[in-house]
Amino acid sequence: MNSNNETATATPETAGFDVREFARTAHGSHRGTLALGALAEAPLDAESVRLVRALRDMERSMLPRISDLLLTATHRDARVTAFLTTWMFEKYWIADALDAVLDASPATRDLPSSAGPPRWVLAERRERRGPIRHALIANITGTQIVAEHVTTGLVDEWITQAAYRRLADASSAMTSIINPVVEIKHRHIHFLAEEADRRLRCSARARRITRRALRHSAWPLGSVDRSKHERAFFERHVFGDQNGRAEAGRIRAMVAALPGIRPGVASTVESRLLP
Repeated sequence: MNSNNETATATPETAGFDVREFARTAHGSHRGTLALGALAEAPLDAESVRLVRALRDMERSMLPRISDLLLTATHRDARVTAFLTTWMFEKYWIADALDAVLDASPATRDLPSSAGPPRWVLAERRERRGPIRHALIANITGTQIVAEHVTTGLVDEWITQAAYRRLADASSAMTSIINPVVEIKHRHIHFLAEEADRRLRCSARARRITRRALRHSAWPLGSVDRSKHERAFFERHVFGDQNGRAEAGRIRAMVAALPGIRPGVASTVESRLLP
């Protein structure tokens, strides 16, 4: 008999992404390969450096978030837990590489403070729950919460990839620095997309939970704790022009293509990205 529950807990052997190989080939420090000297010849402008800082902060903000996820039923899934551990490791070193770019960029010293009051959006109020309350609610939800976690992680990676592409276009010196980061993130997206597709197909309840999370999340993830002026900068700089709006539309289309994720939910995600 092949029930939905059995399908939802498919073994690693039936999945395409090799988590063991991912862990074995995890990328550590990038400092030895960064072409930072080129930034002296083609320095980043102030807005690009500000985007580097925003991306650094986003990569770092995922570290406590992943720790919080492991307080929920997600930690019972050995395959997902193994991925999250390596994902966290690679994100740490990506943030460290962006720190090196900031240290090498003269415009860094003139950046405005990133501190300030957060934006208040009623729809994002569930994001303001503390980690303990999040964990309690998630554990009541049970293992279906894993679908929410991998899907929101996937959408977040799509958003940050759009930001990295914008940054790579800012300076010829950044292309060689950003391209390896984007390649690393392709593996993250591969796993998250595979898991999201499988889990959403297997459970109507997982689809309901995930739709709710997508409608109410602040994008990129963790933005609910950032100052309103930094959120406005990110939206304007990454998605504010014609190319940015096209990127937001591309993300909307990918969200809408996920199993059971309605077009209205995808449109809500897109609207939260636009300035």
